[in-house]
Amino acid sequence: MWIVASDVDGTLTGDRAALDRLAARLTELRASGRLRLIYSTGRRLEQVVSGIADEGLPEPDAVICQVGTEIYVSPLSQDLPTLEAWRELLLREYHREEAEAFLEAIPGLRMQPEMFNTELKTSCFLDECPNPEAAAQEIRRRVAPFANRYQVTWSSGRDLDILPASSGKGKAIRFLLEILDPGHENVVVAGDTGNDATMFQEFPRGIIVANAQPELVEVAEELNHHQIYRATHSFAGGVEEGLEHFGVLNTDSRLR
Repeated sequence: MWIVASDVDGTLTGDRAALDRLAARLTELRASGRLRLIYSTGRRLEQVVSGIADEGLPEPDAVICQVGTEIYVSPLSQDLPTLEAWRELLLREYHREEAEAFLEAIPGLRMQPEMFNTELKTSCFLDECPNPEAAAQEIRRRVAPFANRYQVTWSSGRDLDILPASSGKGKAIRFLLEILDPGHENVVVAGDTGNDATMFQEFPRGIIVANAQPELVEVAEELNHHQIYRATHSFAGGVEEGLEHFGVLNTDSRLR
């Protein structure tokens, strides 16, 4: 069995025709028991649920939300409780008030809407800062002495998240798989921005879609020992291309 763990926005979404084609193939493989699908996204759970209904996203087996700080297991519904063991693990090291203090007195910084600021995630926009990259580096400098408890995720030249050190998309997938299928290593990840980087660091097979941001490409170039496929197509078309490369969508192929 294959595990496909993918970001949503900018990775699966962006080309509805390509997504519809890929969704049909993934749904068929899930129904046959040859594949499990996991979303690992910055979205909230209700946004994923609405995306399944309105955007053509195929139904997944599990969802990791809020940049790796919340885990939900299907059957999917908007009132599904988070995986409590993951939440408790992260709360041991993360304090929201302390995380917010790292953002004080950064000119031009704007907090993201409250729905994206949770007990385990402190998120802001830096695109209106005089120098967004310099602002991100200053926040990284402030957080560095507390690296055992906090981490900074910077993506798309705009979005900055302060997360628990033990969280992130890649680590959340690993934690989930220890519950769903311990020891499973037949995993392919897919993404397009810097907050997807930990997926590629955690798992050796990865797909970078053609529309990916430079910060993810830079991370991938440092992972020489990994099997990372740079798709020539964007969005879901790139994910489909990569899954074909790894043999995931070839129903008669063996695991590589």
